[in-house]
Amino acid sequence: MSVTTRPARRDDYETLCALFDELDEFHRQARPDFFRPFDGPARSREQVERWCEGPGSAVLVAECDGEVVGLAVLLTRPPMAFAGAVPRNVIELDNLVVRRDWRSRQVGHHLLEATRRWSREQGATHIEVAVHAFNRDARRFYERFGFFPSIDRLALAV
Repeated sequence: MSVTTRPARRDDYETLCALFDELDEFHRQARPDFFRPFDGPARSREQVERWCEGPGSAVLVAECDGEVVGLAVLLTRPPMAFAGAVPRNVIELDNLVVRRDWRSRQVGHHLLEATRRWSREQGATHIEVAVHAFNRDARRFYERFGFFPSIDRLALAV
């Protein structure tokens, strides 16, 4: 089994949607008070094409034997407006999804390595990812790769 990564292509759209659907269903199950089903595709073809074509964004896919088994959506974050912040060039890892039947096979690791390479090519100084509090497995996964806690966002319903 050899996992490779590459930029997503337009003809990957349906497969990408299936992966996004897995991710979205996981979130809906964990937080039905926060996430709801979509009317139609969760990400339009136009949105995915904008991410794929950049500039400042990318969708990377992981393949095994020509089959897409994971994806990573990368977005360049605008610089902080706060004058007291140290200047940083940040890539936001907006989504990382590995197909359920391909988890625990290093697919996510390959996607993170490809994310690191792409981010360096963009001149990034940091990669950041937001992880919902309920997703402890994802947090452990990222921390094993070397991500460290930065900000905890707290919420209050009013």
